[in-house]
Amino acid sequence: MFRLCSGLVTALCLIAPAALAEDLALVIGDRGQAIAYQEEDGADAGAFRDALTQAGFRVVEPPDRDIRSMRLAAVNVETALTEGRVDRLVIVATGPFATDGSDSWVLSNNAQGVKRVMVGAMGISLNALTAIATQQDIPVVMMVSPGRMPKGLAAGLQPGPRAYRMSEDVTYITGPSPALADMLAGSVLLEGVSFAELAQNAPDGVKVEGDLSRTAGLMGSAAMPPSDEAVETGFWQAVQTFDTISAYRMYLGEYPEGTHAGEARERIAYLQDEPEREAKSTEEGLGLSRNDRREIQRNLALIGFDPKGIDGIFGPGSRAAISDWQDANGFGVTGYLTGNQLLRLRDQAQAEAKRQEEEARRRQEEEERKDRAYWQETGEAGGEDGLRAYLDRYPDGLYADEAQEALDQIEAAKREDAEREEREAWDAARSSDTAESYSAFLNTYPDSTFAGAARARLNELTDQRENAAEIEAARAQERQFTSTLIARVLIERRLASLGTNPGAADGDFTRQTRRAIRQFQRSRNLPVTGFISQATMVQLMAGR
Repeated sequence: MFRLCSGLVTALCLIAPAALAEDLALVIGDRGQAIAYQEEDGADAGAFRDALTQAGFRVVEPPDRDIRSMRLAAVNVETALTEGRVDRLVIVATGPFATDGSDSWVLSNNAQGVKRVMVGAMGISLNALTAIATQQDIPVVMMVSPGRMPKGLAAGLQPGPRAYRMSEDVTYITGPSPALADMLAGSVLLEGVSFAELAQNAPDGVKVEGDLSRTAGLMGSAAMPPSDEAVETGFWQAVQTFDTISAYRMYLGEYPEGTHAGEARERIAYLQDEPEREAKSTEEGLGLSRNDRREIQRNLALIGFDPKGIDGIFGPGSRAAISDWQDANGFGVTGYLTGNQLLRLRDQAQAEAKRQEEEARRRQEEEERKDRAYWQETGEAGGEDGLRAYLDRYPDGLYADEAQEALDQIEAAKREDAEREEREAWDAARSSDTAESYSAFLNTYPDSTFAGAARARLNELTDQRENAAEIEAARAQERQFTSTLIARVLIERRLASLGTNPGAADGDFTRQTRRAIRQFQRSRNLPVTGFISQATMVQLMAGR
């Protein structure tokens, strides 16, 4: 970082690299290779390792050619790629190889005499290495050399890397190990050498294919040293990112008369007198984990202060909710919590959860009482009109299944007596199951024996269409809370513990589960969608 890493700014330089990516190489070579494979092709893997290390790459290499060491090395590289910690990647894989015509495997010492069915367990797949290498949009070079030739392969396997899937995002270089090692050190690792040049100037016996589009090659173009003005600008931007008194003092130590010296002094004066700084420091001293912050957000939402999300991250929405809560409770408004405030908030949330739980219990008991009474008044006698009246008022009621079963039996009996043409029209409408199909049926057969069923389904579909936006919003929010099987099982168990019947706690949200969700939402005066919205999740997790 040139001047940025001198003198008083050392602290900034120690912090910044932790977030930077690195150049990484995976080398599966001859280290620890079995004697039975030591015959042919002569490049020592050390030639690749030395060239890569000198170019600044961190080399990951299994200490032995056993399958466990090879897998661990590959997993380490995959982890770094998944976490976005890699700028450039080189994979070197030397023989022995075995192929079955669709994939090729870098064989371990454990693979001597391997059968076709076991080759995947005794080697590293080149198809798998390609898949790992293409996780991020970074320059990737894969160098593949046949190396030593295996003996005793079973039927269906042939020696050498003759077949594997190539990706258009990877540059593949294949050929004898000595030529590949020379090419790596002499051109691949040089700045500004394009992949197209590598292909054009490849030595005899070496093939370069795959991604040839990067004009700056693997290493990119040589960077010009930044100007003094650019260094100061970068320093100032870093200082603003930290936004601490010590950072601004570091800037003034390096640039006492710098372009931003006045701003730095003003910011120092502001931070020294800012009450928020002390409040922020106090909250940081609580050592809140992300789960702790999620609980705080849930508690705020439960008592009516919306944090605009329950994600464990205190953004503007959460800070505004904390400020509003502090103001409502007579605390100094800072947007940051103290230990005592945290306890007060927790007590309030627990009290509110208990109150809501008791209110929901009473509401549910009253709803069930009305449900039973209406069933006795309408559906218990078994008449179609009464059954439909019951289901219209209590689609998820205590006797909904019984009512629907009785209606199904009534409809089945009517089907036997209906005329063939009318029955076929009704079957077609049910098969389409759209508002348009039921409207068309009613227009043609207004006095049909199926008219009641058609009107009931038409009304249901019309209600769904009118509430489609609210249902879709709840469905989208549900994905946030039910992305894992464990989360869905916990929700089913919670619904069961609160007096609803979601069915088996197996993570499968069935029709019965949706009914239980709707029952819970009615008992809490929530929008009835049948999906786990954020508001539903808050109430569900808050109950005791």
